[in-house]
Amino acid sequence: MNPSVRMTNELVQQDLIDLLHGKILALRIPTFESESICKKWQEKLSLNGRLNRYSNALDVPVNRIGMTLFETENKPEKIIQYLKEGQKTRSTIRKIFGRINPLEQIFKKLSSGWTSGYEIQKMAEKCMNPGIIRSFESSAKGGLPPHVDSLLKDLPDSDEFSDMKVQLAANLYFDVSETGGELELWDYAPTSSELEELYTGDYDFIDKEKIPVNPCRLQPQKGELILFRSNCIHSVTNSQGGTRSAASCFIGYYDENKPLTVWA
Repeated sequence: MNPSVRMTNELVQQDLIDLLHGKILALRIPTFESESICKKWQEKLSLNGRLNRYSNALDVPVNRIGMTLFETENKPEKIIQYLKEGQKTRSTIRKIFGRINPLEQIFKKLSSGWTSGYEIQKMAEKCMNPGIIRSFESSAKGGLPPHVDSLLKDLPDSDEFSDMKVQLAANLYFDVSETGGELELWDYAPTSSELEELYTGDYDFIDKEKIPVNPCRLQPQKGELILFRSNCIHSVTNSQGGTRSAASCFIGYYDENKPLTVWA
């Protein structure tokens, strides 16, 4: 029996545990934030946000505030840059949105929904970037092809995170496109060797035709939080009309008695 997608009204530890252990494919909280607050966030982003495409994927129609670990390409000089910028990103997001902002709302619920709370993931004793604001461009190529996200894949030479058992992705949507922009999830977490056989040759994107299972498609709603295991293949379909904006971060799980960790 395939894992289901669970709908809930609150972020609680048992649901997170079921997601971490693969008992459910995704966790959806459609009423996470009100539509009125989401509208204010999008207005502030439009007025004050300076978004740029990923520095190492300029042809991918996704813009973000905050440098991601993906952009470091495991290069020492870029990792140093990432750590420097990461310490500024949280304050930058606060300046744009105020203290009640989409990223902080995720952290607030993690703090109350997990017994041991959360902390910002550290690398070389420095705080990593805790999260980003991301907006998908509305176009025929405005999606994101199938891929997996893994800290261990981004930093293959590091043993600093070897105790991390599971990595989740969290997206809080505060604006959605008129059509498209679906989140596609495959209940399939390929091994390193399997990934090599699935790559298209463009970045770390995966050939959809080679994935051995069918995807589950979720249409995000304004004000909804969706969490899923990021080492499972996932993608975003083309967006048409309006914007598709979200606060995004990864969540690391080490043990039920330890804090969850966050980074981007």
